Amino acid sequence: MRVAVVGGGAVGLACAWSLARRGADVVVYERDRVGSGCSRGNTGWICPGLSAPLPAPGVMGGALRGMLRPGSPILIRPLFGPAFLRWSWAFWRACTPERYRAGLEATVALSERTLELFDELRSAGVEFDLYERGMVVAALTEAGLDEYARMLREAQAAGYDGEVRVLDGAEVRALEPAASEAVLGGVAAPAERYVRPESLTQGLADALRRGGAEVREGAEVSELSEVEADAVVVAAGAWSGRLLATADVRIPMEAAKGYSVTARGRGTAPRHAFYLAEAKVGCSTFGDSVRIAGIFDLTGLDGRLRRGRIETITRSAAAYFRDWRVQEVELEWAGLRPYPPDGLPIIGRVPGHNRLFAATGHGRLGITLAPVTGELLADIVLEGAEPPELAPFGVERFLRAA
Repeated sequence: MRVAVVGGGAVGLACAWSLARRGADVVVYERDRVGSGCSRGNTGWICPGLSAPLPAPGVMGGALRGMLRPGSPILIRPLFGPAFLRWSWAFWRACTPERYRAGLEATVALSERTLELFDELRSAGVEFDLYERGMVVAALTEAGLDEYARMLREAQAAGYDGEVRVLDGAEVRALEPAASEAVLGGVAAPAERYVRPESLTQGLADALRRGGAEVREGAEVSELSEVEADAVVVAAGAWSGRLLATADVRIPMEAAKGYSVTARGRGTAPRHAFYLAEAKVGCSTFGDSVRIAGIFDLTGLDGRLRRGRIETITRSAAAYFRDWRVQEVELEWAGLRPYPPDGLPIIGRVPGHNRLFAATGHGRLGITLAPVTGELLADIVLEGAEPPELAPFGVERFLRAA
C-alpha cells in the first residue's frame, strides 16, 4: 500500500515510521525541512503526567485575568472572525469538570505506552538524544504549588502510574540545584523524560530513508487532491485544518504560538525537565545549552518571532534560577502548536473519505504522544482496526457538532 504522510514534524514522522515498519510504501511531504515547525524549538518533554487537556475549570477566567498583566504568558489578539468565535465557544464548553476529567482520563490512557515506545524506537536504530532525568516543578507561591500538585495527583487518579512527590523549597533545591532561594516548594515526577526534539525528527527521517521510504523536503501540499496514494495521512500541525478543508472536511483548529530561546549560560543549569509554575515556562538542558520555552499566543497562523515575547520568557524565568543566566544565544524560535477547542488530539479515519486519515491537534503533547499516535494510526490504515483508546480522539466528534 502506498501511503502519503503530509507533515514532517514529530507526529507525521512517527506515523510514517510505524507505517513503513509494517510494510507500507511511505512518502512524507514536508513544506520546509523535517522538524522545522512546532517540533524544532520545544522542550522535547515526554511527560504523561502533564497530559491534561488545556480546557479546564477556571481556565477562561484565569486567561482573561492574565491578559491584563504586563508580560503575561497568554496573549489573545482578537480576531473576531466566525471561525475563531466558534472555536472559543467550543473551548468554553469544554471547560466543565466532567469534560476535563474525561479528557484527562483519555490522554493518560493514550500515553500509557509512551515510555515503552520511545525505548523501542532506540532499539530499532532511531538515533536521538534522550534524557531520563525526571521532571521537577518549581513554584514561588503556595497557589502555584497547589495547582501543579493537584494536576499531577489528578493524573494519578486518572491512571498515571508514575511517582509524584510534593517537596518543600529545601527539598527542591537539594534535588535540583538550579532552583533559587525564592522557590518555596515543588513537585517531582521522576519517571518523566525529555528528548532534544530536533534530534528525534532528524533521527526518524534518517531511519525512514535508510529503510527505503521517501522523505521529500520543500514539498508543500496545498490541496489534498494533489497527492497520489492509496491512503493519505494529514499530520500538518496547525495547517491541518486548512488542508482538510480542501477535501470539504471542516475541523475547528487554532494555532497557539509558543516561543523559546536556546542559550549557553553561566551558573548552574537544570538537571531535570524543569517547569516554572507561575511563569508557565519549561526548561530543558541539552549538553552545554539550556532551552527555555513558553508563551501561549492565539494570533492566528502567524509564525513571526516577536522579540518582546522572548524577553518575557527569560525575564519571568530569572526568579526561579539560583544563578544561571543567558550568556550566548544559539536559537530564538517561535512555532505554532495546533489546538482543537477541546484540547484533545485528532487521530483516525476521516468519515466519508475511505483513504483519508488525520493525526493532528496534539498541542503541547506532540512529542509525548507521537509514537503511540503512529502505532495506532498504522493499525487503522493498514488493518482497518478501531482501537478503543482512540474513541475520544476521532475526527467525527467535530463533524457531528457541525
